[in-house]
Amino acid sequence: MKTFVALLLLTQALAAVCQAPVTPPDPAPLKRHAIAEKFILDRLAIWQERLQLRDWKITLLTSHPSELRAGTLGNIRWDLDGKTAVIRVLDASDYKTSFPSALKDMEFTVVHELIHLEFATMARTDESRREEEYAVNHMADALLHLDHGDAWAQVATGNKTTLALR
Repeated sequence: MKTFVALLLLTQALAAVCQAPVTPPDPAPLKRHAIAEKFILDRLAIWQERLQLRDWKITLLTSHPSELRAGTLGNIRWDLDGKTAVIRVLDASDYKTSFPSALKDMEFTVVHELIHLEFATMARTDESRREEEYAVNHMADALLHLDHGDAWAQVATGNKTTLALR
């Protein structure tokens, strides 16, 4: 009987040690906004420096879908003369994905919108806007791949682009 009890205790101890790591739960909805805002402001500063846009005063606003054009996750408005810009990014609470996926998408949106500043002085037509959007998506994806490695994958579904872990 002693051997059985000892074996049972050893088995339980091994099971506790050998369990697969548990993925932490997403933060509570009330904390998502604050965590996401700090994350995305930190990433904005990094990408603004990397893209050599340090002379721009860029404001970041998290926004709800009603504040964005239908089907978009963000936008940018700029003043070339004043070198100011406002980037709107979909608020983390409005994503229907996991919190880490929402943060990744928010960072993609920030990088995407910052790249638009590089094209701010170019003339635009409806045709060139489509081409610019295509190029900006690919540049943002490439930059994020360089920054984050193979953890980033861009998955195109119809005309909507989302990011997913590989």
